[in-house]
Amino acid sequence: MEKEQYRTDDTDVVMTDGKTTRKNTIGIVGEITDEPELIVDAADWERKVYETRLKRTRPSGTVDIYILQFNGRAAGSEEILERITDGAEVLVGGEIRSENVRDPQPEENRVKIYIRAEVIVVNDPNVKDQNEVKVCGYVCNQPAFRLTKKRNKKGKRVAVTNMIVAVNSQKGTSYIPCVCFDAMAYSAEALHTGDYVEIYGRFQSRDYRKRIEGRELPYLTTVYEVCVRDLKSKKRGLKNSDRRGNESNSEVSGE
Repeated sequence: MEKEQYRTDDTDVVMTDGKTTRKNTIGIVGEITDEPELIVDAADWERKVYETRLKRTRPSGTVDIYILQFNGRAAGSEEILERITDGAEVLVGGEIRSENVRDPQPEENRVKIYIRAEVIVVNDPNVKDQNEVKVCGYVCNQPAFRLTKKRNKKGKRVAVTNMIVAVNSQKGTSYIPCVCFDAMAYSAEALHTGDYVEIYGRFQSRDYRKRIEGRELPYLTTVYEVCVRDLKSKKRGLKNSDRRGNESNSEVSGE
């Protein structure tokens, strides 16, 4: 995959319904589960970068664990920065990013998917629970469609389509995995490499067993992806098409 072919627009905004909006946004409430680790040191507290884990429990009871990075500037003050510690519930606004992992071990993912906070505050007083994602970019691999053994509430086998969306910005290109279920999966199956999409959904983590050559037992690893709720697509040379999920999407996605 040649990254350059997707860098047709390296701005951070896009026109949606006549309005200028961000291409890549996430707003999420969760709990810090690890003491933030300093990964980039600087003389100025605002430019120091930290990494930790963020936990969020879905209404279904499923727990998502994300990688979260933030700098002092995102906290706004040293006082707030000191309150962002293990056990604190925080409200995060930012974007989803990806970066290649240098010299990954066989059990590690080659690409790191994480939340980069632009704003992070202690959720006190509490605001409404949220997990809202918007991603605008280009399909950079042929969507993979399959029917699983699981069945939804209507008794039909659950349809799943996985794809990766390349989102360009002034900071570079992020490659964001996305997953669609049932009616949305059939719509996403019709997409092709290079099609432009606007995706709305939620961010989730998922554990799976990865088989590694030379090892008898599979290794449990974690993937991070956007579970798609709404999808607008624009094929090259065609007008926009608006594709939306139905009730079966939420039935199988676990939210």
